Amino acid sequence: MEIERRLRDMKADGTLECEECGLPMFPFARDAGEVRLECANQHTAVVRDPRDPAKARMVDNWIAKRGAQLHVQHERWGTDDLKRRDERDI
Repeated sequence: MEIERRLRDMKADGTLECEECGLPMFPFARDAGEVRLECANQHTAVVRDPRDPAKARMVDNWIAKRGAQLHVQHERWGTDDLKRRDERDI
C-alpha cells in the first residue's frame, strides 16, 4: 500500500518514519530522482533523491544491504539460479 506520492525529505540516516504505522521505512530502490522506501508492514513511500552526498551514500548502503540479505535468503531457500545450476552439474 503506497502512502501518498508526496515527495518528502528523509532523515539524515537515509530512513523515514511510516505515517501509517510509525515503523522506520528503509530505502529499497532509487530511480529518476526518487527513492522508494518500505516499512516492515510493506507500506511504501516515495521521497526525492537526496542532494546531500552523505545522505545519498546512506541510501545506497541501505539498498545494498537489502540486496545482500535477499541474495542470502534465496540461497538458503534454494531459489538462487546459480546454486540450482551448480547442483545440476554435479
